[in-house]
Amino acid sequence: MIYLPSCHSTNDIAAELVLNGLAEEGTVVITDNQVGGRGQRGTKWLSEPSQNLTFSVILRPKFLPVAEQFLISQMVALAIYDYFSFYTNQVKIKWPNDIYISSKKVSGTLIENAVQGYGISSSIVGIGININQTRFETARSTSLAEALGTTLNLQSEFEKLGGLLDAGYLRLKTMKQNQVIRDLYLKGLHGYQNSVKFNYLNERVAGVVTGIENSGRLLVKLEGKEGIYDFGLKEIEWVWDE
Repeated sequence: MIYLPSCHSTNDIAAELVLNGLAEEGTVVITDNQVGGRGQRGTKWLSEPSQNLTFSVILRPKFLPVAEQFLISQMVALAIYDYFSFYTNQVKIKWPNDIYISSKKVSGTLIENAVQGYGISSSIVGIGININQTRFETARSTSLAEALGTTLNLQSEFEKLGGLLDAGYLRLKTMKQNQVIRDLYLKGLHGYQNSVKFNYLNERVAGVVTGIENSGRLLVKLEGKEGIYDFGLKEIEWVWDE
């Protein structure tokens, strides 16, 4: 474990370690104050100092074919989902790997894979989890402390989550439980087999998530439209009821 009191981005530090051959599998880069955290497709992850968990894990999933790389995202999302499920039954996975309590975001993950040949040479899993923060720039964010009405010990919470991530990765390594991972992910996925709302082509429409392609694309049956649509990141926007 590499602890930094403050840094720009734990994913960036982890990437430097991988590039310079200084990181074994399982290396964790963790900080109390991440000032330049990144989310999916260039979005920012903002976190108050010493209030939350912000860290990156370096994996070496060379056993996983490139075409199956979304399993890493599903495995990580499930571990975080299970962590929050200890505390509340209002937790949901928002595709691809954000975690929500009710209709508010409590965790985000950025996974950066390096491909070599037909396999994945390294995977940097950056995780941000709102634990004790109670002030947010948007009303669509929350924390575990806000949901429970009490503060928590960050070290204890990290150990709980770390155990779940370790177990999830070992499950992934067996290669015999890939479908189990996919099925459990769907079970926790917001909108799966339930009608939810989207913005699509500047129009608000209802739709039902019917599944996930192995590549990670979201499958949706839109109300009033024929067939099943498949979407990548930023190709469709979720609408949350107040």
